[in-house]
Amino acid sequence: MKKFDYLFLNKLLVLLFSGVLSAQVLADTWYDDIAVHGFATQDFFHTSDNNVYGESDDGISPGLTEIGLNLSYQPFDRLNLSVQGLYRRAGKVDGGVVRLDYGVADLNLLKFENGQFGIRGGRIKIPFGLYNETRDVAFTNPTIILPQGIYFDRSRSLLVSADGGSLYADYSTEYGDIGFKFNLGMPLGDNEEILSTILGPSASGDFEANPAFATQLNYELNGGEYVFAVSYMNLKLDYKPSANDTLGEGSTKIRPLLFSAQYNGEKFGLTAEYLYRWNHYSDYDAFPDFSFVSESWYVQGSYRFLPSLQGIVRYDTFSSDIDDRSGKRAQASGLPAHMAYAKDWMAGLRWDITSSWMIRAEYHRVHGTAWLAHSDNLDSSATKQDWNLYALQLSYRF
Repeated sequence: MKKFDYLFLNKLLVLLFSGVLSAQVLADTWYDDIAVHGFATQDFFHTSDNNVYGESDDGISPGLTEIGLNLSYQPFDRLNLSVQGLYRRAGKVDGGVVRLDYGVADLNLLKFENGQFGIRGGRIKIPFGLYNETRDVAFTNPTIILPQGIYFDRSRSLLVSADGGSLYADYSTEYGDIGFKFNLGMPLGDNEEILSTILGPSASGDFEANPAFATQLNYELNGGEYVFAVSYMNLKLDYKPSANDTLGEGSTKIRPLLFSAQYNGEKFGLTAEYLYRWNHYSDYDAFPDFSFVSESWYVQGSYRFLPSLQGIVRYDTFSSDIDDRSGKRAQASGLPAHMAYAKDWMAGLRWDITSSWMIRAEYHRVHGTAWLAHSDNLDSSATKQDWNLYALQLSYRF
């Protein structure tokens, strides 16, 4: 497996940087049959306190690197095949391996003047909110760091892709365009960060995911000038303890409901999303069954000063338990109260140097640590409630 990982990574780097094989050469070779695209993104972080994507506290961490290569092939008019390999290194949460990000067979079953209906199968992207399906490609994201109360990076592998199938439908009317997706599949991801996020740092067993479903209904007006969406997921994880694990067997159910709205003007843009998430823990030996609700929302505005220069500001807030917004329960259990919440003010600039190159910079003033990765902050008692985060991103695509 390791040989495959390094060989594939080497191929990605060659494709992206050496110039041996360009997109134009591929187009000339397999014209109209195969489309090849790729991207590479490097991020740098500095924080006044706490760590993000590696050792960023009072230093500079080049801790987030993403390199992807995707191919799509259309052998028949109504069948499209696509695949993407992804290398991702994200601090201590993701050590950097090459994995299959998605591999999809898309069959268009019915196509008519105002719409279409089809099915997809394989490793499919999970439709959730405005950015989940394309969050790996920096050019499609509004900022370097997405609102973490909704698009968690520490549990990203569990929420981005699943092995299964999807039904989709699109219909256009004079009053706008309607889209619908329904996914059913086996979620990916089982690592120490997901365990510590859901069960705490003492968990030493493994999660086994059950088949889960995700669905999304979206509505667009004026060709995407106005976008509205409702997304819902139902996820169940069965915990299998290790030999000396006091937690015992149990299950965790997570059911997030997300409302999204966006305005895309010629120069000005406005985006807001609101997440309401039910969490239910049952059958664990170490504690009785219990439930709680998490809440997160953000408001984001952008302005295009020049065709290639855009400014953006955002406020987002996350409460891990709406009945304990101040973190008193966390404090009673020996954890810092600020682990129960996070409020983040952000301001940033994006410069599209060319159609292929982009550079971004942003500043965050954060109150709370609810979305910090445990892997990068092993001593939670040493984390600080109020802290600053600076980020710089350089991204290339072809």
